[in-house]
Amino acid sequence: MMNINIYPILSPVIEALGKAIVIGAIAFAILILIALLFCIFIFHTHRIIFPNLVLFLILVCEEPLRRLLSFFHVDPTLVDRVSVEIGNAVNYPAFASTKLEERALLLPQCIRSPDCPAKLSPVEGIKCVECGRCEIAKLSAVCKELGISMYISPGGTFTKRILMYNYNGGSGRVKAVVGVACYPNLHEGLLNVKLVGIPAQGVPLKTTGCVNTTVDIHEIIARCKMGIGNRE
Repeated sequence: MMNINIYPILSPVIEALGKAIVIGAIAFAILILIALLFCIFIFHTHRIIFPNLVLFLILVCEEPLRRLLSFFHVDPTLVDRVSVEIGNAVNYPAFASTKLEERALLLPQCIRSPDCPAKLSPVEGIKCVECGRCEIAKLSAVCKELGISMYISPGGTFTKRILMYNYNGGSGRVKAVVGVACYPNLHEGLLNVKLVGIPAQGVPLKTTGCVNTTVDIHEIIARCKMGIGNRE
């Protein structure tokens, strides 16, 4: 039986594959570096440059970026903060063009008082009774005055269900959203609502955790009313 030496045949292929892997690794490392520089620049200057490019780089390099920031003892939520800031800026024109009654405010349950008497509705989430034990009562009153829908979500899955139920492919009442959450959840949430075509504004929690978190109600109200004064 004839023995055939295939090494001379495979050698160029292996060499080309090795070069391609090295070039790909270098290119990816450069992308991570570029994404990092953009994130640092935007975070420190609050100037939004090349927003779509930066969002793309964050999506592609998100996990390596977080690991790199952690390695240098930098808070990895820097990625989320920049993503939210860019998302708010990019979504502003579409958000501002909607009417107040077409907007919804989505709140996390963690800002409720531990003694909250509100009950959970399978359709509308936790229904605030405006007992005054937390800041939600003030937000509820403002939303009623403005004609904005307000939902207190017990979790991410419920939030998605609320959005899909009310948005309904553009024929529902909700055409724009103001979401309140920690930075990582806002980062994910803004990406999710963008996929279904809902312009959103994100407001980060002042203090994070699973209970007794705090919010800036003035910033939330300002976000809810964005663009309305420009029409008057």
